[in-house]
Amino acid sequence: MKRRRPSRPVRRAARVLTLLATMAGAVLVPAHVALAAGTTYYVNCSASTNGSGTQSSPWNSVAGVNNTTFGPGDSILFAAGTTCTGQVAPGGSGASGSPITMGSYGTGAKPKIDAQGATGPVIHLLNQEYWEIGGLELTNAASSPNYRSGVLAENASGGVLRHIRVHDMNIHHISGYSGGWYATNAGVGVQTDHTTPASTWDDVVIEDNTFDHVDRIAVAVTPDGDGQGTNQTTNTVIRDNTITYSGADDILVVKNDGALIEGNKAGYGGAKEDCPPSGQYCNRASAGIWMSGSNDTVVQNNEVYCHVDGADGTGFDVDWGNHNTTFQYNYSHQNIGGFMLLMPPFTIANEPTSTVPSDGTVIRYNISENDGTNEGCPMAGTPTHGTGVFHFVGNIPNKSGSSVAVPQIYNNSIHVSKSGLNTPILYSRRGGTVTGNLSFRNNAVFNYGTGGYFTAGSGSVYSNNLFYGNHPSSEPADSAKVLSDPQFRNPGNANTSSTYTGTDAYQVHPSSPVIRAGAVISDNGGKDAFGNTVSATAAPNIGAYNGTGGNLVSNAGFESGAMSPWTNSGAAPSVTSSGARTGTYALTTQASGSGANQNITGLSPNTTYLLTGWAKVANAGETLAIGVKSFGGTETFTNVATTSYSQAAVVFTTGGSNTSAQIYCWKNTGGTGSGNCDDLAVERLSSATNSVTNPGFETGALTPWGQSTGTASSVVASNPRTGTYALRTGVSASGAQQTVSGLSSSGTYLLAGWAKTATAGEEVAVGVKSFGGTETYLRTSTTSYAQQPIFFTTGASATSAAVYCYKNAGSGAGYCDDYTLVKLP
Repeated sequence: MKRRRPSRPVRRAARVLTLLATMAGAVLVPAHVALAAGTTYYVNCSASTNGSGTQSSPWNSVAGVNNTTFGPGDSILFAAGTTCTGQVAPGGSGASGSPITMGSYGTGAKPKIDAQGATGPVIHLLNQEYWEIGGLELTNAASSPNYRSGVLAENASGGVLRHIRVHDMNIHHISGYSGGWYATNAGVGVQTDHTTPASTWDDVVIEDNTFDHVDRIAVAVTPDGDGQGTNQTTNTVIRDNTITYSGADDILVVKNDGALIEGNKAGYGGAKEDCPPSGQYCNRASAGIWMSGSNDTVVQNNEVYCHVDGADGTGFDVDWGNHNTTFQYNYSHQNIGGFMLLMPPFTIANEPTSTVPSDGTVIRYNISENDGTNEGCPMAGTPTHGTGVFHFVGNIPNKSGSSVAVPQIYNNSIHVSKSGLNTPILYSRRGGTVTGNLSFRNNAVFNYGTGGYFTAGSGSVYSNNLFYGNHPSSEPADSAKVLSDPQFRNPGNANTSSTYTGTDAYQVHPSSPVIRAGAVISDNGGKDAFGNTVSATAAPNIGAYNGTGGNLVSNAGFESGAMSPWTNSGAAPSVTSSGARTGTYALTTQASGSGANQNITGLSPNTTYLLTGWAKVANAGETLAIGVKSFGGTETFTNVATTSYSQAAVVFTTGGSNTSAQIYCWKNTGGTGSGNCDDLAVERLSSATNSVTNPGFETGALTPWGQSTGTASSVVASNPRTGTYALRTGVSASGAQQTVSGLSSSGTYLLAGWAKTATAGEEVAVGVKSFGGTETYLRTSTTSYAQQPIFFTTGASATSAAVYCYKNAGSGAGYCDDYTLVKLP
């Protein structure tokens, strides 16, 4: 939370800076000399004598710049590889289409301007417009903080000034007040001073700059204090900047309309808290990128990480008095306070917008990875107000009468991979119960931590979310929730050599349960975090990724509403709008000897692939097969005999010269009811290695399997699914398990085992535990073998897992056979 507690009104920044500069003898305000427009002026501070400002006779200090009034089209160029000392305060303004530019000439390092600890900005523009400054290095280090900035453009004119562009700069070690006001302690500050009528800016662009060790903030486009009325700066763009070790925040806009903040990367901020002398503005809380009192702000494609401030410490923040703020496509990780801070209204003196709840807030297609901790960062903070992925300072801000009154949180991917991390997903400083409503839809929450959720108002909506891992009692009720592993690629970015790192890690495998499992949101922005189209009428994925996962199957969910490129096999099936697992359509077979084939081309010889699909039958006990043939090996299939959708998994390896395979869904003969297939997928595996030893018990002995507690199980030469032997359990509290080592931490695996019972209706479980996540199992109650495929992801430090077969209760034995454990790429 941004607490504002000045004990008296903040003085005009221009007046403060002028006074301080005069006391320090640092800023000169000479009489300016008017020169011709369209002229280029040169500065080479390594020149032995001062010249006239031409290339052959350059100025050799910043005094020449400070003594000149420039006009439209003029350029001021500093020699590459040189260093100038002092502060730059040129005169004059450019014009529309003809700005004044400041940059460099020659080859070598960026020209450096070092203010050598002077109070105030390194480059200062006051009531000037149409300036473009780029290609320079600025620094102003000192042993103690004061009002210091890199570039400060101030408007105290009482009107609108236009076009300030700062680009391609290296601004570092600016020793400002890290707890002081923003624009006057910034790498680049664009400020409207307290005037009547209010001053504003239009067309501010700050792009492609590098900021390092700037106190307080890298970029701030703000008034000179709170309580500056409702006039707003327009057309601000802050993009593609790289920011490290800001003393407090990274980017802030206050009183802006239509600001775009995109493509910035900011890390390690928030470590300092130096405030100006008593009675002046002091705020030690900070966040990465935020806004207040602003309308129609878009924050997209930014990465904020390792923010350490304990008071707020989130990657992003929608603060007081905002209207229609959209956060999309952002990547937040290891921020101590969490991913997103949401402020309630509160009272700031003379600031009417502070009492208005922020409305129209949309948070979509973002990725949060291990927020709530600084583990893995070069420094760490201690939270003083708690942490939460979605971190509410108080109650949920709802604005009566607004078309989007409640925060809309949808299609985000949340990853908490550390079992000891207690970061709540929905957190409020008020406690476990808050007033106000929110909408929480289509979010993929992977939670190996222990954190939970607050209870919100009865009008809140929770729909089509995935909750995987730990399931705290506070987990929201969601009738359409998915509870399976989302199958993120390289979750947690643990594998630095993976093709999928950064945000790409949160794409999913084609067998993922998130695909087409979301709720339709009509006004959804049209694109996901990876540029994939998101339909306004068809079911989207859950999470930030809306692609197919690289699925080699075309029309995999039959969502075209037609068969093609599937072909009929036997009695003709049909694509119907009933019986779908996800989306709208599914394949419906006839009762007997009916199915569909698809020829998959472009495969590689001698390569292993995974086929998965979902199936069900109308009549219990009848079977429907998902399988593959014509790939250079023996036809392989899995039968499904359940009346609700069950997943099947088939691993197959192409022959030495085979580049295609035929996959199918087939309702076996002899039935009287139809079958359904949906959501088929084929993915190439990196390795066919089965990590389970003695997977089919064909040694005739149990080793290296061990007994579970309770009644002993045994390996028997009867009831095998394949081969000669199978595992037989006792009638109750009996089974066997094997600890499989050598796994990758934060790796996604498929465990497939086959089980059956001697007595119909009793249950045998195939499962996995002790892998750094929550124990997962599937149970069968059939007297013929049924496959139990389980996808699971190892924890951040787990390299083993225990796989098992277990019969909990009953009067007859259970049987297990043919275990497979393979890693997904």
